[in-house]
Amino acid sequence: MAETFSESWFHAPGLTAIGETYALPEDEAHHLRKVLRIEAGRQVIASNGAGGVFLCATRMRAGAFELEAQEIHGRPAPAPRLHLALSLLKGRDLEEPVDALCQLEVACIHILTTEHTSEFKGQDHARLLERLRAKSLVGLKQAKKAWLTAIEAPRPLEAWRGAHSDLDVVVLHPGPDRLPPPSDRGLALLCGPEGGLSDRELERLHTAGAYAMGLGDTRIRAVHAPLLAAGKLMGLGRS
Repeated sequence: MAETFSESWFHAPGLTAIGETYALPEDEAHHLRKVLRIEAGRQVIASNGAGGVFLCATRMRAGAFELEAQEIHGRPAPAPRLHLALSLLKGRDLEEPVDALCQLEVACIHILTTEHTSEFKGQDHARLLERLRAKSLVGLKQAKKAWLTAIEAPRPLEAWRGAHSDLDVVVLHPGPDRLPPPSDRGLALLCGPEGGLSDRELERLHTAGAYAMGLGDTRIRAVHAPLLAAGKLMGLGRS
């Protein structure tokens, strides 16, 4: 279209095809109008978080700010195959790596409890999930992604592995790299808590066919290791 459009990126999960409409939540509409100063009639880009990206017209209807899909924007983006399985960290320490990882092409972040997991008594997982999912949404807009990174609720390591047997698991652990052969399967990078996974957990993962990847001899905090490890996999072309 000849009309220029805003480069701002919005999340519109209700859009799946040309001609469909999606009413922005009140906070999103306020940001569009008051912060970005986008008036009704201007075009914007919206991702449905499931691979679809649309050039949309904006309009006010019945007091709501609405997006109408007019064109498919860009080429179809393949679904990401990289998953991150992160041990629950104490307090809000998990928020820092998730904030960064959700700007990358990551399919899902799985939160795990392990033998060495540190938790504060009464830690509110529901509030944690709410904050992490909000960060995932910000990451989609900031990085202009077609796919929203899913955030799974905490579950024990063994239960997670049983539910995701379709993924090749790569355990972040000191030592030489032993990566799976290239394939179309999803790949899950498993990062343990401070102090690492227990010997028993490592043995069970190894017996179940898990692979391994190291980050050298430098001692790295659990809050930083996932992003470095994801960067290494992407550098190796394994994401």
